[in-house]
Amino acid sequence: METSKQTELESGRAMSEQILPAVADPDELGRSKAGLAELVRKVDRSDVASIKQVVAKLVETINDPASGAKELKEVIEKDPPLSARLLKRANSSYYGFRRKIQAIQDAIVCIGFNAVKELALSQKVGEVFQGGASCQSYSRPALWEHSLSVALCSKFIYTREFGQSGENIYTAGLLHDFGIIAEEQFARTDFRLALELSEKQRQNLSDAEKKGFGFNHTDVGRAIADTWDFPYELVNAIGSHHDPEKVEGDSKRFVLTLYVSDYICQRHAIGYCDAPFKADERLYYNCLKELGIKGTAMNLIVEDVQKDIADLKSAGWLS
Repeated sequence: METSKQTELESGRAMSEQILPAVADPDELGRSKAGLAELVRKVDRSDVASIKQVVAKLVETINDPASGAKELKEVIEKDPPLSARLLKRANSSYYGFRRKIQAIQDAIVCIGFNAVKELALSQKVGEVFQGGASCQSYSRPALWEHSLSVALCSKFIYTREFGQSGENIYTAGLLHDFGIIAEEQFARTDFRLALELSEKQRQNLSDAEKKGFGFNHTDVGRAIADTWDFPYELVNAIGSHHDPEKVEGDSKRFVLTLYVSDYICQRHAIGYCDAPFKADERLYYNCLKELGIKGTAMNLIVEDVQKDIADLKSAGWLS
């Protein structure tokens, strides 16, 4: 089982490390056949990669059993803008504390270790979803709303249905469509063409991407997560969240959870929907069955996700 995991991970690395010709114009990325590796290199040379160090360190801290509040506090405080935004959020009406929270340590005590961890991750990852122009039904804020809803839904599934914190599942939800951000910023023309093709031919974005790029956003997300040295289950989930039936082994429940969260948030039109035309209802219910989750339980979970998203909008944290 471990050998199989390693083989798949090494295969992903090989894909992202191909030596390909340089591209003069990033907008011509898809048509020039420069490919996946060139796109990943562009991400790593850009401002998008500015989140890499902090997010990777947060993920490392979350996955280290020996790490606690002290280590989390140290990671956050090394990024003063992140610290300031986190404290502003902790003092907002969303949490409703009467006394002012003045330090990261206070925030950990008042709103809890897990809440601060998730808040730090969402604040840092959310940096790259700001701004940008709209095209068709796509915009960065809409994609961020969807990503945050999938993160919340996945977390609720792990805590309520499995009785586990699921250390990386919230992170997986935030980053599962990170490849779309990379395509939009570094292959803009071809990404817009993929959006238009998706609308005109009524096919899901991943299918339109395959036609234009030769790969889709799950491949891009997997390659970036691999390059950034994220844990295997995170890399695998980002790369497999549209094809959960192909995953075996220890990470299967993780991937199935991400898939059903993505599916139900899209069906309830929470944020941007990249798969509006070919929703595989059979696969969704097969995944629920394998996870041991009833459809009624998922309906209750998505209701709470919608409430949380509405509360975040009311507090001014989502546009």
